[in-house]
Amino acid sequence: MKFAFAVLIAIVVSCSVGEAKTFTKCELIKALYNRGISKKLLPDWACLVQWESSYSTTATHKNTDGSTDYGIFQINNAYWCDSHYGSNLCNIPCQNLLTDDISEDIKCAKMVYSHHGFNAWYGWVDHCRGKALPDIRECF
Repeated sequence: MKFAFAVLIAIVVSCSVGEAKTFTKCELIKALYNRGISKKLLPDWACLVQWESSYSTTATHKNTDGSTDYGIFQINNAYWCDSHYGSNLCNIPCQNLLTDDISEDIKCAKMVYSHHGFNAWYGWVDHCRGKALPDIRECF
């Protein structure tokens, strides 16, 4: 019985780890470009993700106001995703932003960008705005 329980726990842990992904810069660049992000903005997006989540799909951050940022783009649950905390303008559960499929993340990040530009992300404001951005030429 103990052995069966241990096997079950191992399976559950391996399944949840399977959904975690840390993108390389070029993997992210290609995913963004293939989903309609203009080539000229790709260095800004790469810089933003580098500073917000270190390219990790499972990144979360609890903010001082009680809200939480989710996923590779650190989408905030006070406005953009549903975790029973605030609005849900992207019409997605926040947990969907923590998987290795970043399609919904990109769609939501594009919506955030359309409302606020890159200024919505402190990582971009503090580390990317007006500074040298990552070189993405090797990604194409």
